[in-house]
Amino acid sequence: MAIKVLYLIKAEQDFYDLIRSTMPQDRYQLLTLEDGSEDECRRLLAEAEVAIVGGARLSAEDINASPKLRLVLHQGVGYHDTVDTGALMRRQIRLAVTPQGTSEGVAEHAVMLMLAVGRRLAFCDSELRAGRWHSNTFRATARQLMGATVGIIGLGRIGRQVARRLIGFEARSIYHDILDMPAALEAELATERASLPDLLARSDFVTLHVPLTDSTLHMIDAEALAAMRPGTVLINCARGPVVSEPALLDALRSGHLGGAGLDVFEVEPPPGPSPFAPFNNVVLTPHHAPGTRDTMLIKFREIFANADRFYAGERLINEISLS
Repeated sequence: MAIKVLYLIKAEQDFYDLIRSTMPQDRYQLLTLEDGSEDECRRLLAEAEVAIVGGARLSAEDINASPKLRLVLHQGVGYHDTVDTGALMRRQIRLAVTPQGTSEGVAEHAVMLMLAVGRRLAFCDSELRAGRWHSNTFRATARQLMGATVGIIGLGRIGRQVARRLIGFEARSIYHDILDMPAALEAELATERASLPDLLARSDFVTLHVPLTDSTLHMIDAEALAAMRPGTVLINCARGPVVSEPALLDALRSGHLGGAGLDVFEVEPPPGPSPFAPFNNVVLTPHHAPGTRDTMLIKFREIFANADRFYAGERLINEISLS
C-alpha cells in the first residue's frame, strides 16, 4: 500500500502535478489541500505518515491530530518558526530540512531586489504600462551594484551565495555573523567580517539572511535603521519579523532610507493593501524567493529521496536533531 504524504500548503493543481512528477508513485500517494480549511487539514493529517511543510505552520495541535505521522520534511530550511519541534520530539517524529535549491534561488532573488529597488523597477514598469514616461525622473537617486558596499547579515548557506554573486557585479561585500568564518572562505567570497554597527554604517545595501529566533526578532528596529547611512537600501528575504515594519515605514517616510525590497512580512499574507504600496522605492514580492520551477524540482526530488532513506532505514540527509 502506498505511503500517504501530505503537502501541507494549499497550492494550484499545476504545482501538485509538478510534485507528483518527482514522486515515485508506486511507493507514495500525495494528499493535497483543496480548500485549505482547518477541517480539511486535520482530516488529511489523520491519514498521513509523512508531512511536507513550508511556510504554513505545523503546530502541536496538528501533530497531536496526526496519529500515523512518522516523518516531517521541510521544503526549505526555516523550520524554527514553522514546526513545533517540541511536539515532534515528544512523539519521536523525525524532521529533516531541504536546503538544496533554496540558497541559489533566494540569493538570486535578493540580488534581483537590490537591482529592482535601485532602479525603481516596479514603479517605472507600472507607470509605463499606464502611459507615463520616467526616463529622467530617477537619475539623481537610482543606484547600481557596481562599486557599492553590500552588507550581508548572516553568512550561512544563502548569505554565501549572495556574496558569491556580488563578485560578478564588482560590488564590495562585508558580513556580520555570530559564527567565525574561515579566512579561506572569506577570501573565496571576497568578503570581510564587520561588527553589526560597522556594517550598518558602511553599507549602501543591507541584505538579511538569518533565521527567525528570539535574538533576531526585530533585529532591524528604529535604532538599527537610524544607524544606516542615508540612502541605504534594505533587502529582506529572511523572515518578516526580523524587521520592525512600523520602524521601516517611518524610515521610508522620512526619506532616510533609499528604499526596500521585501519578500517577507510580519504577517503573511498581509491583511488588506500593503502600507508599503505608496513608496516608489519599494519592491514587494509574496514570499516566493526560492519559488522557481527549477528550485522546486530540485527540492522535491531530494524530499522523496529522503523519504526513501527513512523507509529503507538509512541515514537522513540534513536531519534536525530534536534532542
